[in-house]
Amino acid sequence: MPFLLYTKTPNADGSHEFLQLRTLSLAGKGSGLIQPFVAKYGPGAPPFAWHATAGDLLEEAHAPRKGYGIVVDLKPRVKGNVSLFELTDVWGYSYAEWTPLALRMESLWTDIAASDPDRYKQRFNDQGSRRERVHQFLYLQGGVGGGGWGWGPVGSVNGVLLWPDAMEYFLSRIRPSGP
Repeated sequence: MPFLLYTKTPNADGSHEFLQLRTLSLAGKGSGLIQPFVAKYGPGAPPFAWHATAGDLLEEAHAPRKGYGIVVDLKPRVKGNVSLFELTDVWGYSYAEWTPLALRMESLWTDIAASDPDRYKQRFNDQGSRRERVHQFLYLQGGVGGGGWGWGPVGSVNGVLLWPDAMEYFLSRIRPSGP
């Protein structure tokens, strides 16, 4: 499940042109975007909850907040299929040696047919996309006490077991506020 840096150019009709620049890594110590963010802003004593916007992660990637976006390629190896989501938020709950995550994304294109998916992903327009909010739970093998901050062992990106404190935190952020 690659994370990709795109430029986002607004069009007069409110849609955006997306142009792929490069791959980003959320995981990894030193190479990923999450570990330095947590090291910089976390209180240091586990466990603790934190939140990073896509803009925060763009800054970690040395990209401007405005005019750029992080796109998740949810099905990179499915032939003839394009499923792209724009990352908006990441919530984490860092323990000493691991960090469960909740990602909030907006759907750009879900399961659309494309004869050349790789070419389509290089440049596309989001006009007509539904932009529905979706969430995914993952975890990193790293926390404030150490670890390599890589994805857990269940596939290249993974499912997560959530203890009550982490689950309560994530649900409090994901639920819509107000009536």
